[in-house]
Amino acid sequence: MVLPSGVRLHWREAGDPQRPAVVWIHGGSVEDSSFMVGDLEPFFGRIRGLFPDTRGHGLSQKFERAEDLTYPKKAGDLMLWLDGLAVVAPVWGGASMGAALSLWVAAHRPERVRAVISISGPPFAPIEADQRWWKAHRALVVAGRFQEYFDANVRLRLGEAELARLKARPERYAAAVRPLEQHTVTSLLAVLDETYAREEWLAECARIRCPVLVVAGSQDHFPTVEMSRRVVATIPGARLHVVAGGSHFPNRSHRAEVQSAIAEFFAEIGFG
Repeated sequence: MVLPSGVRLHWREAGDPQRPAVVWIHGGSVEDSSFMVGDLEPFFGRIRGLFPDTRGHGLSQKFERAEDLTYPKKAGDLMLWLDGLAVVAPVWGGASMGAALSLWVAAHRPERVRAVISISGPPFAPIEADQRWWKAHRALVVAGRFQEYFDANVRLRLGEAELARLKARPERYAAAVRPLEQHTVTSLLAVLDETYAREEWLAECARIRCPVLVVAGSQDHFPTVEMSRRVVATIPGARLHVVAGGSHFPNRSHRAEVQSAIAEFFAEIGFG
């Protein structure tokens, strides 16, 4: 879709178009909507699953300045997109950046959000160790060595064992790397520079009044479980589900457990 703003936005869709909508958003950096569809598959009989590529990701429009890739800019695109689909107040959620973006929308556009499922969504500035990691690996992107950067990012977020499992399935690995091939050096640097320059906005989460489920992996280093507890303590009525042994993406490392938590949350809020 070309939005009224002129921005091109791509999305995937699954489920029943007559049922209530769930906007389910990918993580940042190397991700796009293709990573997310499997999370909601058990619910396709009773929801309309909408999986956008946020600006700068996947097949959506690329930008070459970090300031064009902030949460307000991403959220503005999604409001216009949902207007075009005649979707007023869906459930929002996703993983990592997508989860944090969902919380941001709930805090700033509450009339457009029925509920939020935040999986590893950090309303925090990147920790110092991650900022050092980016400074050390930025040269890979500058040199156009995108696949090496992808591998390093998976090691950081999921560990060496997960990278080995991914590479053991060449077709899946190639599909995972493919979104980066759609970037220029400048556009990928813009995405990543914005990611590692974010500031904390936890206090803004106190504005949220819709139901919120926060899912955290016990092995995640950012956000840690303690950080996720702070998010839950800030949002009135929010609750936390900790996945024992879960990674930064427990929706992948422990998909069945996370899907069970989502199903319970949907039942609690009378959704679907």
